[in-house]
Amino acid sequence: MEGIITLYLITLFWTSVASAARSPGCGHPLPNHVQAGSKSHQVQLTTTDGLERSYRVHIPAAYDINAASPLIFSFHGRTKTAESQEELSQFSNAGWNPQAIAVYPQGVNNSWQGDPDSTVNDIAFTMEMLDHLLSEYCIDPTRVYAAGKSNGGGFSHLLACDPIASTRIAAFAMVSGAYYQQTSEADCHPTQVPIKCNPGRSPVPVIEFHGTDDHTIPYDGEFRRGECLPAVAHFVQEWAHRDGLGRRNGTTELFEGKVQEYQYGTGDGEGTVTHYRVEGLGHSWPSVKPNSDNPDGTYLDATPIIMRFFGRWALSGST
Repeated sequence: MEGIITLYLITLFWTSVASAARSPGCGHPLPNHVQAGSKSHQVQLTTTDGLERSYRVHIPAAYDINAASPLIFSFHGRTKTAESQEELSQFSNAGWNPQAIAVYPQGVNNSWQGDPDSTVNDIAFTMEMLDHLLSEYCIDPTRVYAAGKSNGGGFSHLLACDPIASTRIAAFAMVSGAYYQQTSEADCHPTQVPIKCNPGRSPVPVIEFHGTDDHTIPYDGEFRRGECLPAVAHFVQEWAHRDGLGRRNGTTELFEGKVQEYQYGTGDGEGTVTHYRVEGLGHSWPSVKPNSDNPDGTYLDATPIIMRFFGRWALSGST
């Protein structure tokens, strides 16, 4: 019964933001060897800078070539793969995502822009990938979303901060995100470090999940791999301030206080910036069932929460 209710609520949210926006791919038959509701398939893409890149794409069973679908990008963590991110994030799970096309890009050297060792322009790659997908499939360009884990979460933050990408992607989700800032060790003050960000619109809806026992990307921040990781509370408050929401939030205790939900914003915009602080969770994608991050599972499932959050937001005036 709980699964049926979750699916109903997610479908209700997505239906409530349906729009008339349609991509150039509407009306086109699916590419050869692609079948709605089947396993994901890999796509090769040569970028304008000559790199051979790839991504996996999952087409939901409900896909209609004449009805514009939402689109979700899900970015893997450093050293991980598109395949592992699909298994981890579960955006291909019809029980949690019955409507949106799910895309799992592969990073060069298994990492993304924003990692201290990366020299690749992955923001440009993402925009080219989006253009390609809009030409191939029937997509609502006002309902494109980005999520990621660890380095992929940090990259989702970079997309949200980019003056162009932030105007083409409606909302962003970061899980155990690595938000590296280029400062010296002496200037690395995690609760105060300036966070470089220049979005092309405001507000930008953001949801963030982080465990208090994350020893890879610590909740309280640190100097790591030659750059500064901000404290997560500071990172979230800066997003709220940037979005014009102030730094005060409404707090809800969940699971007997083991999870705190912080929501910034009021009225219809309540929760425009939302943060889940998960007590005792390590460097993990929160999941009640065991996953590749956590063999024991934890208190909550992040993915359906992200789906409901995404379902609240759509761009206005997108073409």
